[in-house]
Amino acid sequence: MAELNYSPIEKLCLALYFAATKLCHYMLPSVFQIISKTDLIKYMLTRPIIRGQIGKWTMKLSEFTFQYVAQKSVKGQALADFLAHHPAQGQEEELEVEIGMALMEKNYWTMYFDGSSTETRSGVGVVIESPQGQMWQFAFQLDFKCTNNQAEYEALIIGLEILKEMKATRVLVYGDSQLVINQLTREYQCTSENLTMYYVTALNTADEFSRISFVHVPRAENHEANEMAQVASGVNIPDSDHDRVIRIEKRILPALAERGMTTQVSSAEITGKVEAAEADWRYPIVKYLRDLSGNHERTTHFRARCYLIYYSYAPAPKI
Repeated sequence: MAELNYSPIEKLCLALYFAATKLCHYMLPSVFQIISKTDLIKYMLTRPIIRGQIGKWTMKLSEFTFQYVAQKSVKGQALADFLAHHPAQGQEEELEVEIGMALMEKNYWTMYFDGSSTETRSGVGVVIESPQGQMWQFAFQLDFKCTNNQAEYEALIIGLEILKEMKATRVLVYGDSQLVINQLTREYQCTSENLTMYYVTALNTADEFSRISFVHVPRAENHEANEMAQVASGVNIPDSDHDRVIRIEKRILPALAERGMTTQVSSAEITGKVEAAEADWRYPIVKYLRDLSGNHERTTHFRARCYLIYYSYAPAPKI
């Protein structure tokens, strides 16, 4: 394999690239500290010509927030045993590099959401956790007719509004609706006339945060938000929880009506919005920079070399 011929520092860069791509949902909202004797970030960004594998890694890692910390000492018998049993080959001739440990500082908010729609009533549940571990549970009864997918979007938008009121800037959002999550991550296209305006509203609200990620989880991992939604929609709670007090608020108008928007749009309007976005000359370049491994035209690959996606971040709020 070609990776065997990499220098030790290039192998570290490759390890960082693999870790970031595999754990992107967890790393995007966070500041990661890279502890080593060599500044990997500086090494990748100070290349005279950013091309080849180093250029690919640099462009992919540009959306993450890394902080280099010089390694002073390594403690822990487990790490010492690992280094003893896996000595680096050719370490004397190459640049001396020692692997440190990655530390994560949680400075993001976490939100779980779920929606429930029955024949008689609909409800949504939202669970929010602060960076310091404080947790809030919200249950809202929807006093209007909506489908289950619309209830999911209502829960998402309500939760994002609560996070804005709490001054959150970095958010990791979990939901068990595969349709809603995959639409927000652009894996699915939103073509439903009943959901398009919800989709647009959710994206516009999400853009108000400095960084936000959406992750799909099984229903079992979303049980607290699901419980709030079930209670709000009128489903009986277990006998063991009868002594528990749950405050249920009522929403009279849909999230779209509060913004003066209609729930449905025609398919022609949907097609027009999509075609207008794709007609922008920047669209294929941005699409290429967000997914370097995708299927792109050769001209797009050539033009994209002159551009990078730049993100600006605000510090996490203190409570």
